Amino acid sequence: MNDSDIFTSLVRIKGNMNYKVVSVKSNKPIERNMWREFSKVLSRIYASSPINIGDIICRNILNTGIDIICTKKID
Repeated sequence: MNDSDIFTSLVRIKGNMNYKVVSVKSNKPIERNMWREFSKVLSRIYASSPINIGDIICRNILNTGIDIICTKKID
Protein backbone atom coordinates (compact mmCIF):
# COMPACT_ATOMS: atom_id res chain seq x y z
CA MET A 1 0.00 0.00 0.00
CA ASN A 2 1.34 3.42 -0.98
CA ASP A 3 1.23 5.58 2.16
CA SER A 4 2.22 8.90 0.58
CA ASP A 5 0.35 12.03 -0.39
CA ILE A 6 0.89 15.69 -1.20
CA PHE A 7 1.91 17.46 2.01
CA THR A 8 0.14 20.75 2.81
CA SER A 9 0.90 23.25 5.55
CA LEU A 10 1.21 26.93 6.43
CA VAL A 11 4.32 29.12 6.54
CA ARG A 12 4.56 32.42 8.40
CA ILE A 13 4.99 35.66 6.44
CA LYS A 14 7.15 38.69 7.18
CA GLY A 15 6.51 42.11 5.68
CA ASN A 16 2.75 42.01 5.17
CA MET A 17 0.22 43.68 7.47
CA ASN A 18 -2.81 41.82 6.04
CA TYR A 19 -1.55 38.22 6.08
CA LYS A 20 0.36 36.32 8.77
CA VAL A 21 0.58 32.93 7.00
CA VAL A 22 0.52 31.52 3.48
CA SER A 23 -0.53 28.04 2.36
CA VAL A 24 2.12 25.76 0.89
CA LYS A 25 2.33 22.23 -0.50
CA SER A 26 4.94 19.73 -1.63
CA ASN A 27 5.64 19.39 -5.34
CA LYS A 28 5.67 15.56 -5.02
CA PRO A 29 3.95 13.05 -2.74
CA ILE A 30 5.64 12.51 0.63
CA GLU A 31 5.46 9.42 2.82
CA ARG A 32 3.18 10.16 5.75
CA ASN A 33 5.76 9.09 8.32
CA MET A 34 7.86 12.11 7.20
CA TRP A 35 5.10 14.70 7.66
CA ARG A 36 6.02 15.52 11.26
CA GLU A 37 9.66 16.20 10.32
CA PHE A 38 8.55 18.40 7.42
CA SER A 39 6.26 20.33 9.78
CA LYS A 40 9.14 20.94 12.19
CA VAL A 41 11.28 22.40 9.40
CA LEU A 42 8.48 24.63 8.10
CA SER A 43 7.73 25.93 11.60
CA ARG A 44 11.15 27.62 11.54
CA ILE A 45 10.69 29.28 8.14
CA TYR A 46 9.41 32.78 7.35
CA ALA A 47 8.51 33.80 3.80
CA SER A 48 8.83 37.42 2.66
CA SER A 49 6.09 39.09 0.67
CA PRO A 50 5.39 39.54 -2.19
CA ILE A 51 4.85 35.84 -2.92
CA ASN A 52 3.40 34.32 -6.10
CA ILE A 53 1.70 30.99 -6.66
CA GLY A 54 4.37 28.42 -7.44
CA ASP A 55 7.22 30.25 -5.68
CA ILE A 56 9.55 27.81 -3.95
CA ILE A 57 9.53 28.42 -0.20
CA CYS A 58 11.93 25.59 0.70
CA ARG A 59 14.06 23.80 -1.90
CA ASN A 60 15.11 20.17 -1.36
CA ILE A 61 13.58 19.94 2.12
CA LEU A 62 15.46 17.46 4.35
CA ASN A 63 17.54 16.40 1.31
CA THR A 64 14.57 14.53 -0.16
CA GLY A 65 14.59 16.28 -3.54
CA ILE A 66 11.14 17.67 -2.74
CA ASP A 67 10.35 21.39 -2.89
CA ILE A 68 7.74 23.22 -0.84
CA ILE A 69 5.81 25.66 -3.04
CA CYS A 70 3.39 28.48 -2.33
CA THR A 71 -0.27 28.00 -3.25
CA LYS A 72 -1.49 31.58 -2.77
CA LYS A 73 -0.49 35.00 -4.12
CA ILE A 74 0.38 37.54 -1.42
CA ASP A 75 1.21 41.12 -2.44
